[in-house]
Amino acid sequence: MSTGVATGIADARPSSATCHAAAPRREGPADVTSLRHVFRPGSVAVVGTSRRTGTVGRAILHNIVTGGYQGKVYAVNPHAFRMEGLRCLPSVSALPEPAELAVIAVPAARVGVVADQCGRRGVGALVVITAGLDALQEADLLAICRRYGMRLVGPDCFGIAAPGIGLDATFGARRPAPGVVGLVTQSSGLGLALAERLSLLGLGISTFASIGERCDVSGNDMLRWWERDETTRLAVLDVESFGNPRAFVAAARHAGAVMPVLALLARGPGGRRADRAAACPPPVTDESLLEQAGVIAVHSPGAALATAALLTGQPVPPGRRVAVISNVGAAAALAAGACAGHGLVVHTLSAEARRRLHALVPPGGAVTGPVDTTAAVTERTFRRCLELAAADEGVDAVLALVLPTAAGDLVTAVRAADVRVPLAAVVLDQAESVRLLAPSAGRAPGADPSGCIPAYCDPETAAAALARAAAYGAWRARAPGQAPVLRGVREGDARELVREFLAGSPRGGWLPPGQVAGLLECYGVPPDPQAPGAPGVAGFVIGASHEPAFGPLVTFGVAGTEPARPGRPAARLVPLTEADADDLIAAAGPAQARTALRETLLRVSRLADGLPEVAELSLGCVITLAGGVSAAGARIRLAPAAPRGVPRREAPPIRAVGPHRGRH
Repeated sequence: MSTGVATGIADARPSSATCHAAAPRREGPADVTSLRHVFRPGSVAVVGTSRRTGTVGRAILHNIVTGGYQGKVYAVNPHAFRMEGLRCLPSVSALPEPAELAVIAVPAARVGVVADQCGRRGVGALVVITAGLDALQEADLLAICRRYGMRLVGPDCFGIAAPGIGLDATFGARRPAPGVVGLVTQSSGLGLALAERLSLLGLGISTFASIGERCDVSGNDMLRWWERDETTRLAVLDVESFGNPRAFVAAARHAGAVMPVLALLARGPGGRRADRAAACPPPVTDESLLEQAGVIAVHSPGAALATAALLTGQPVPPGRRVAVISNVGAAAALAAGACAGHGLVVHTLSAEARRRLHALVPPGGAVTGPVDTTAAVTERTFRRCLELAAADEGVDAVLALVLPTAAGDLVTAVRAADVRVPLAAVVLDQAESVRLLAPSAGRAPGADPSGCIPAYCDPETAAAALARAAAYGAWRARAPGQAPVLRGVREGDARELVREFLAGSPRGGWLPPGQVAGLLECYGVPPDPQAPGAPGVAGFVIGASHEPAFGPLVTFGVAGTEPARPGRPAARLVPLTEADADDLIAAAGPAQARTALRETLLRVSRLADGLPEVAELSLGCVITLAGGVSAAGARIRLAPAAPRGVPRREAPPIRAVGPHRGRH
């Protein structure tokens, strides 16, 4: 039977997409206010400083005292009199005033006691460096912070930094420079190394947070902070997991609308679960989740730096058409191949642009695209050629490849060129993988890299960065869509069917065919038993599953083949918007009956969203000659639903932790 039920007016239940989309706007101001105690504190107490240099607590105190922080600093150590020029206090209770931020580096057994003292003294937020807390100790710590209204970074973290106010509450060997990149890392020292590389590049750090076990402050909180702090122009996430996936997608979408968000992924693509049915669509990758949220996925610190250098200094490319110009023909050819390999299109210049370039380019050059100016070109001529190519109609970005010669300093030509589209350079004799070229006025990158031109050492790195920027531009330009309200949905009947099945099979299992049909009919997707033998084209498989790392997902692919080309989405978090459904269809290649396929995807999304007990669903789609979609070969496995993830700080306290639970 063709699924032709119209979307639009339906049950009045607010869609979960609306609820989740509103979450960042509702929570954002409160999160920003509470995080001021962390990143804009007027006073800091370091608890657990040691008389021995080289220890974590002592290093943090040293970095704060010597880093230029102008707020009040307190050292807490009952066994010392003075440290780093400060008089030591015997306990948090002895603070002359409530500190806005306390950095705790005491043994694990003492963390709960110190946190409770901080709460009683009116401390606003905690950064817990201490590692090795067990689950019970973490639960107690979180309950204490909730009771007193303190925000918590950590435990098991490297600390935080706000270079703009001189605050370096980390135990890093070098302090990050102030700048425009927000950086959050979870549990590795890679974040500190990346902060240093961003500082050396000239981009600098607006705020840095190592969130460790992420008991409270998460990457989602940091995205909301950066969205509103008026300093951060690009966010970098180095996290191992996304916590509440829906909250992450919502927060990333809001932040991505005003700044690029990069995620450094150290893991490879996820694989199939061992118990998954053979008919179920293929594995889900982190890139699917990130692309849905408009986040730029990178797989190395070098790629993160290369992309950040472009997006902080140059405008976002409006498209994928790149004009390539070089004084080395072989380099131009390499660049053209690299661009094509990353989905970019090398621009072919218009007849008028070619005519004007012919008058400038020395004999032996080429002016169609890529433009080869030959090695004999002068600085002035190369600059003019660059400006003409950039001004040609249809150019979205320019890639200039130069080898300085005795004929002219072409790096200076690139810096001086009047180019109104995104510009990236490749300096072929450059040792650094990427650096920033300041505009000809001579302004150093420093805390404001706007207008700076990223210069790479090879065409591949430059093309990859341009491709990521172009993909981000396409996402930002696209209307986000919405999860439509669907007619004919009988969710109450569906829940009753699920309840009855699990009452008889408490551990779950595969639904019998009749109940599969009944459940699908509740969502307007009735399977057609005649579909396999009916005239039509057997094309696609729609799947749904509840993944522990992501939550409910819908997948889409070509029947019997791998359903997505490399780098394209095969899965989306529910609830799907119309744009999400279109992305899934586009990932599988050309398809007939796109409207009917979109309708079916949206209905399966509603099923997966409304029934967390659906552990697996596989649905074959047959495109009928009438242009509709018939469902065939449907299978559904149910399992008891696990509670959906919520941010840990919003959950009720695990148990009360009173002052009588002191530890020794």
